[in-house]
Amino acid sequence: MNREQRHIAFMLTSLSPTGGIERDAVKCMRALAKENFHIHLIVAFPHADMVEVLSDLPITWYRARTLKRPPTIGQVVFCIKTSQILKRIRRLHGDMDCVSFENLPPASILIGCTSQKLWRKARMQGGMGRSLRPLWNIWKSYSEKQCLLNARKIATYSEQVRQTFIQEGTPAEKLDRLIIPVDTRHFAPQTESPLHERREILIIGANPKLKGIDIMLAAWEDLSRQWPELSLRIVTQGWKVNALAKKFAAPRVTISPFISDPREYYNRARLVVAPSVFESWGNVVIEALSSGIPVITSTQVPSSEIIDHAELGLSIDRDGRQDELKLSEAITEVLNNMDVEISGMELRHQHVETFQHNNPEITSWIVNQASTHH
Repeated sequence: MNREQRHIAFMLTSLSPTGGIERDAVKCMRALAKENFHIHLIVAFPHADMVEVLSDLPITWYRARTLKRPPTIGQVVFCIKTSQILKRIRRLHGDMDCVSFENLPPASILIGCTSQKLWRKARMQGGMGRSLRPLWNIWKSYSEKQCLLNARKIATYSEQVRQTFIQEGTPAEKLDRLIIPVDTRHFAPQTESPLHERREILIIGANPKLKGIDIMLAAWEDLSRQWPELSLRIVTQGWKVNALAKKFAAPRVTISPFISDPREYYNRARLVVAPSVFESWGNVVIEALSSGIPVITSTQVPSSEIIDHAELGLSIDRDGRQDELKLSEAITEVLNNMDVEISGMELRHQHVETFQHNNPEITSWIVNQASTHH
């Protein structure tokens, strides 16, 4: 006997094949589809390829057009239009949940909720200074407060974020701390190319200060002389990283675009670097380890908790004081001591599988929350 089809909505300001939030959302939608959920997908800026990417899922698409600039007005308009669309859908399908991966007030299930208080602290520690967009700051603070008040269930990827919200008055039973799993069959060691044959250090991210590309380029000035056989690949978009790379003028730097399947880059890398000043989770860390590659990250990246012994890599604490020196020393230590054999690659992959088995993860959580509501 077929189970009765259930309904759930997702709201996303953007949906593309390469974005971290979008990839997390797709994982959750695929898990829900397997449990006979029909998905009502409300998007402001959908990438043309995503209709084909998601064509095998039971999805009804809704376009909530808004502005890209200024972002504050854009998000306010998106939330108003989403609320109107949800009213129409709920007349037909009852009081179904709406899932968001951003702090947006119409959501009843909020995934990856982050703290503006912690984000501002991280900006200052990372040397990014205070944001010069007052309207954006006001909106982010307001939307966070509304989400914490109105959402039925909230998932954070960091215990620090969860404890911050509890201290600020959000009921503990409303908050769960989860991890985002990686598909360990998809991200697996490419043993045909062991690490000792590889010649690249890899860093991925669009914002050079947020993702630590600035301190990586600063560290690379010395590292490029210590390791003349290695090169640095930066996967990014936009003009800022190109301008920064020209400023440092360090040798053997390649700038590459985002692609839908980052394995092409992971499978060339001897070491992956992810020294962000702040992240909601940090997919790169776990994807790289699952691919058998050691990682250097920062303690401000929640997924850094998986790095608990030297064969996996190192975590540095970014506080704005000589961060590039800390990164350079960590890279030198890992390159000098890492296990570059296939056995080391397989050990890292196995560690990810064990970590994911021992921690609650987002796809089963969203299925359980949506099913409980019905």
